[in-house]
Amino acid sequence: MDTSLLRSFLTVSDTQSFSAAATRLNVTQSTVSHQIARLEEHLGKQLFERTTRNCRITNEGRDLIPYAMRVLQSVEEMEEKFKPGLLSGSVVIGVPDDYYLFDIIAGALREFMIDKPGVSVEMKAGLGANHIRDLRDRNLDVALIREVGGNGGDILRHERIVWIAGNNWTPPPNGAVILAGVDGPCTYRKAATAALEESGIPWKCNFTCTSLEGVLSVVRTGLAISVVSVGDAAKDVRIIDDQTILPPLPMTSLSIKYAEKEPSLATKALARIMADALTKI
Repeated sequence: MDTSLLRSFLTVSDTQSFSAAATRLNVTQSTVSHQIARLEEHLGKQLFERTTRNCRITNEGRDLIPYAMRVLQSVEEMEEKFKPGLLSGSVVIGVPDDYYLFDIIAGALREFMIDKPGVSVEMKAGLGANHIRDLRDRNLDVALIREVGGNGGDILRHERIVWIAGNNWTPPPNGAVILAGVDGPCTYRKAATAALEESGIPWKCNFTCTSLEGVLSVVRTGLAISVVSVGDAAKDVRIIDDQTILPPLPMTSLSIKYAEKEPSLATKALARIMADALTKI
């Protein structure tokens, strides 16, 4: 069997659109349609119900998904082993600006780059919303995305986010809670303000900074509180878990997402190594 048929099948099942699959695979829509037709003829099963506006996967198509995924993964692992020259070029990866993750990510990158010396890696740290935009615009090949709840992609783990404050901070007897946060569309700050508003606690965000270290510095002074991943709660700040003082916060997810194109073999190999490292935390 031509494995490109399975790749097209999985892409259509993921996008639920022949045109979107063609864009991701960088081929024409007629090529995708022809490949799906060939696969259906080979298997003797209808995999998609097509209309003029969309397509819907059939029960037989759903049954095929895990088999197709296993076949393609085996092929990719075989090519990595026996055709290492295929793994070349560059991979641009986006990662969360969470300090505690960097040592784990760096260890995974070291393993990858020693094993795949023909591949160069560029890493961009920042906010999840910016990474999602850059994936869509194809400025990133793959990203680790932190979201509240999370959907899509491959979720690697769920983690708490927590309120942090300086050791000398006290809740304001009157007036609004002062927040400090990372500048931009920060998932943590959005979750914090939503929790405060739901609890009827007034707040002001009087300080933002482009770096997490700047936010932590302000928190240490007692001027403001903030929200971080539990792994980034430094020893010189305190976690506020008392729900009579501040409301509970939601769990977040960490997942891998690819750009809106077919990932290269090198991109998939790096993503697998990163996923293995992060699921072992």
